[in-house]
Amino acid sequence: MPAWIRSDHPQSHPILTLPSKSPPFRLFETRVMHIRFDAHPYRFQYRFPRILVDLDRLTELSHYGIGYNRFAPVSFSDWDHGARDGRALRPWIVDRLAASGLGQEWGRVELWTFPRIWGYVFNPLSLWYCHDPSGSLKAVLFEVHNTFGEAHHYLVHKHGASLGAHIHSGMDKCFHVSPFQPLAGSYSFILDHPTTSPSVRIDYHIVGVRRFLALEQGVQRPLTRWGLQRGAWLPAWGLVDTLADGRGDPLDPLARSGSLAGWRTLLSQAPATGFRLEHRIHSSH
Repeated sequence: MPAWIRSDHPQSHPILTLPSKSPPFRLFETRVMHIRFDAHPYRFQYRFPRILVDLDRLTELSHYGIGYNRFAPVSFSDWDHGARDGRALRPWIVDRLAASGLGQEWGRVELWTFPRIWGYVFNPLSLWYCHDPSGSLKAVLFEVHNTFGEAHHYLVHKHGASLGAHIHSGMDKCFHVSPFQPLAGSYSFILDHPTTSPSVRIDYHIVGVRRFLALEQGVQRPLTRWGLQRGAWLPAWGLVDTLADGRGDPLDPLARSGSLAGWRTLLSQAPATGFRLEHRIHSSH
């Protein structure tokens, strides 16, 4: 069986090149791993498509086969993010940043998220990358959804200074995410901007004891018809992977996959300690 990251077939599936300018989004294929450390340790992994979308160009998504606020095999909806009331996302994030003392002029804002697949959405974590007009990354908003249909936002920034492409920080937990973990402890994370090397590592500790580890590694996919079709069916294939991994240690196939060498780097990185950028934005939910 071939590795989960397979090459596209550009000759039989031509690149979508309707508009002349660059696409409003980038398509990624990601593998996510969760490891729980407690009396009954457990780990699993799944595959899912990610998109990095420019909030100023959402109306252009339909030119590339992505439905915008309408049903499609792969789609994006304003109702899934921000206030989740259907309002435009760009004004919402600018208002949120201003409410946190970041009232500067903003340039490109990109949202790293899971799209809707066949009308269904699964978005435990989305990241809003906020740049100034020169292109410098000044803030990242963590948008967290829990298993109870609630949402919460954590904002990371350096009071106007650049964050850089590699972010190493932490925050206290103040939102109930999973029924398996209490409302206590803190998060530490290592984050790379998806335009360079899309990867996220989140460690969850309670009184210095690690309780949970989440890893995500992504690979950018060409904007081909095959790539979009693959994205529409990727969650189903990911479910098969998850069930298969239940019969053994999912770290083994990851270690064997040369295409996922980045996992070794993520697993070897020390969790973030000491350096804390902490500012919270509470949603209305």
